[in-house]
Amino acid sequence: MIHHRENVRKLTCEDCIKAKETLANFYYQNLMSCSCISNFDIHAARKKIESLIEYVGNSSAFVYGYYVDDILCGYLWAYEHAFREEKRMYVSEIRVEEKYRGKGIGKKLLKAIEEEAKILGYPALYIHAEGNNKKAIKLYELLGYELERVQLRKS
Repeated sequence: MIHHRENVRKLTCEDCIKAKETLANFYYQNLMSCSCISNFDIHAARKKIESLIEYVGNSSAFVYGYYVDDILCGYLWAYEHAFREEKRMYVSEIRVEEKYRGKGIGKKLLKAIEEEAKILGYPALYIHAEGNNKKAIKLYELLGYELERVQLRKS
């Protein structure tokens, strides 16, 4: 039997720099799964991750990674964001590498940021999902997230 070392950890600026290419690929894959993204490429994703590194460096963003044998196979990016008049933690990105899905990694990443938000005194978290991403929506609902609003689009 092979034993893997698995863990969730809060990423530092240095961790994000080391994992920059993996994070850029995760970010790119997430955006490519969106319904109305057209003019976006891996170079733009790398620039976005450079911004993420800056945000982690100035403590305005929280990034958690899930590692299996020192390989980053999932991440979550969150930051403070006001929704109407309530200061909340916004989960901007969550991505788990395809071959690691269905193993509870997304749940563990969300639990980590929920604990951080609780410690920091945020009254709520919120997250968006593509309307056709039924698995993600089911996970969020199982974890206690409630439908708050619906966004519709027509071309």
